[in-house]
Amino acid sequence: MKRRIILLIILITILISGAQAAKVYGSIYEWSELDKPLKNAIVEIEENSTRMQYKVSGDGTYSFDISPGSYDIKAKYYYNNILELSGEEKLRINNPDDSKNLDLILFPPIDSDYEYLGNISLTGELDTKQADYTNYIITFLTVLVALIIISVIIFIWKKKKKPAVPIIDEPVPLPPEKLEKKEESSRIELPDDLKELYDIILKKGGRITQKDLRKEVIYGEAKVSLMIADLEDRGLIKKIKKGRSNIIIAENIK
Repeated sequence: MKRRIILLIILITILISGAQAAKVYGSIYEWSELDKPLKNAIVEIEENSTRMQYKVSGDGTYSFDISPGSYDIKAKYYYNNILELSGEEKLRINNPDDSKNLDLILFPPIDSDYEYLGNISLTGELDTKQADYTNYIITFLTVLVALIIISVIIFIWKKKKKPAVPIIDEPVPLPPEKLEKKEESSRIELPDDLKELYDIILKKGGRITQKDLRKEVIYGEAKVSLMIADLEDRGLIKKIKKGRSNIIIAENIK
């Protein structure tokens, strides 16, 4: 069971690591001034011609968290709302740990690339737009499902491990008449020598010392001891040690 839990934890770790995002980051430069980053450029990242994220780089740097895939990173710089500089780089991310530092160098656009920005202010601080939260949602859901699975497994394991409490039926005492019949039946089934010895005990009121009992029969001491042990095993008598002798008491005698 412990091995299964360990394997499950390893699998969850792999799933979580697969859901994590890689990071692509870098600085933005004008082609004629590579000694200092270009501020207030718009940087966007596209996947299959679909814009995934974009931001205004107030300090000349950018950073995106992305999942594995192929991307186009584009940067544009506007002056008086007219496009002055632009640049583009292709990027391939193979795994979540494949973070890359990619600097962007912007060049003047060709005539056909001139475009008007519109009424957008580029003087503010760094402004992140349309952040891609897909990876974080996948990570959260993966962890949540993993915790539920682990909780269910631990619950089932503890339930199986808990020992079942055996049900012990208490013996029901026999009525006196049945007890007497049982005693009579035991006497009938006794061999002749045991029956003789048992009858002597009953005649003595159900109580006699082993020494006196031996005087009542013709058997030797060893034979009498074996016979007493046999009657005791049958539940007809009990032997109580008293001093150097034994007292023999018949059971179930009123």
